Amino acid sequence: MKRILTLITALAAIVSLASAADLKLDVQEKVLANGMKILMIPRPGVPRVVSHIYFKVGSINERPGITGIAHIHEHMMFKGTQIVGVSDFAKDVEVDKKIDAVMDKIYREKYWKADGDKAQIAAWQKEFDELVKAEKAFIVKDELDNLYAKNGGTGVNASTGGENTGYYVTMPSNKVELQMFIESDRLMNAYFREFYSEKDVIMEERRLSENRPGFFFSEQVNAAFYAASGYHWDTIGWMDDLQKITKADLIEFHTKNYVPNNAVAIYVGDFDPQALSALAEKYFGRIPRGPDIEPLRTHEPPQYGEKRLSGESSAPTSLQMMFHTPQAGQPDAAPLQVLASILGGGGGGMRGGLGPDGEEIGQRGGGMGGGSGTGRLNKILVQEKQLAVSVSASGRAQWYVGAFQFGATPRSDKNVQPEDLEKEIWVEIDKVKKDGVTPDEIQKAKNRFEAQFIRGLSSSAGLAGSVGRAELNRGWRSIMTDLDDLKKVTNDDIKRVTAKYFVKDNSLTAINRRSAGR
Repeated sequence: MKRILTLITALAAIVSLASAADLKLDVQEKVLANGMKILMIPRPGVPRVVSHIYFKVGSINERPGITGIAHIHEHMMFKGTQIVGVSDFAKDVEVDKKIDAVMDKIYREKYWKADGDKAQIAAWQKEFDELVKAEKAFIVKDELDNLYAKNGGTGVNASTGGENTGYYVTMPSNKVELQMFIESDRLMNAYFREFYSEKDVIMEERRLSENRPGFFFSEQVNAAFYAASGYHWDTIGWMDDLQKITKADLIEFHTKNYVPNNAVAIYVGDFDPQALSALAEKYFGRIPRGPDIEPLRTHEPPQYGEKRLSGESSAPTSLQMMFHTPQAGQPDAAPLQVLASILGGGGGGMRGGLGPDGEEIGQRGGGMGGGSGTGRLNKILVQEKQLAVSVSASGRAQWYVGAFQFGATPRSDKNVQPEDLEKEIWVEIDKVKKDGVTPDEIQKAKNRFEAQFIRGLSSSAGLAGSVGRAELNRGWRSIMTDLDDLKKVTNDDIKRVTAKYFVKDNSLTAINRRSAGR
C-alpha cells in the first residue's frame, strides 16, 4: 500500500511539473493616460467577469498618529458618493458640516488639553448625537451593495493589508460597464459620511481582537521585531490613533494615495478585450491623474543585537523565533521559501495560492507558510521526541522586508519548557548549516509549491488576486519568474542562506507563558 501511495504521489508531481511548464498567462495590458493600469485575462465560457481593483497603499504607508487609517479608508469607501448612498446630497452636506464642526470642538477639548472640560464635552456630544440622528434621514444604507446585487453582482468585498488595498466584485459579462461606472465614481467622488460612527465600529473590531488570548503579546512581538518601518504596527492600528484620527486626516490620505496612477484594475472572465478597453477609457480615463507618489522613505535597518521578549497571557505557553530576511524578488528569497516548506511541511504560500483576501484584515466587516504536519521539525519534536504539541516554520518575503519565523507549543504534561524547544530548534538549524537538506526534501518542497501555484491560478478570483497584487510591486510577470527561481534552488543555496540569516544577532526570541490559574 505504501509503494502504491508513493507512486501516486510521484505521478501527481510529474503532472504538476508538466502543467507548470506549459502554463502561460494571457494577460493583456492597457495603461490609461492618467496612469491607471488595466489588466485583462479573457476566459471564454461562463458569462461572468471577476474584477479586482488594487491600490498600492496599506498600513506601511501610514505614520505614527494615523496608524489604522488605510483600514478605516477601506470601510469608508462603501459609504457612497454624491449620487450613491444619499437621497438629498445638498441637505446631507449641510448636516455633515455641522457634525464635523462639533467633532472638531470635541477633539480639541478632549485630546488637545491635559484636562478638558468634561461638561462641555458632554454637551457637544449630545449635539453631535442629535445631528447624526438628523443625517440618517438622507442616508440610503448599503446602496452600493444593493446596486451590485440587483444587477447580478456577487462577492462584493474589500481588504486592507500592509502593502495594498483591494476591492472585489464578480459581475455578469453584460454588467461590466456598471461596475466601471460605480468604481470610477467612488474613486473620484467618495464622500465620507458617517465617518465617526464607522470609526466606532472599527474600534470595536480592535477591542474584539484584544479579547483574544495573547493578542497584546503578539502585537508587542511584532513591534519589537520591526524597529523602524511601517511593518512595526498591525493593520488595525493603535487604539490611541483610532480614537484621534480625524476626517481631515482621511481626506488627506485619500487625496494622496487613491489616485489612478497608484492603481491597477484587473478583469478575468468572458469579455471582449477591445470593448472592455473602450469602457475603461470612458470611465476610469475621466479620473484626473494624481501627484506622483514618493516611494517609502524608511526601510527596516539591520539588527545588530539579539532581541528577547517574555510575557504572560491567557494563551497557551509558546515559543516564537523570528529572523530578518530579504524582500520578495531578492536572490535569497527562493531558498528561504524552500527551507520553510522543508522544516514546516507547508506549501510555502506562493502568491498563486492566495485567495483575493490573502492574510489581510478588512473583510468588510502579515506569506509563505509551513504548517506543523509533514515537516522535519514536526517529525522530530512532535512525533519522535514528543517534546512539542505543535511546531511550525514559516516565512514571508514581503515587498520591502522579509521575515522567517519558528513557532512551537511545548508539552506541558511532560514539563517541557519553551527554552527546551528553542535549544532543539537551534540544533536543527545548525544541522542544516552543516549538512543542508536531502534531495528528496528539496524535490517534495518544489512539488508542493508548483501544485499550490497551479491550484491558486485555476480560479478566476485566485488569478486576479495574484496577478493584480504582483503588478503593483514587481510586475505580474514576476509570478512566473518567482516559480522559476524556486525550481533552481539547490542544497548549497539552502546551506548558504541558513548560515547567513539564522544567527543570534539577527533574531528575536519571544516566550509567552500562560498566566497562573488560567
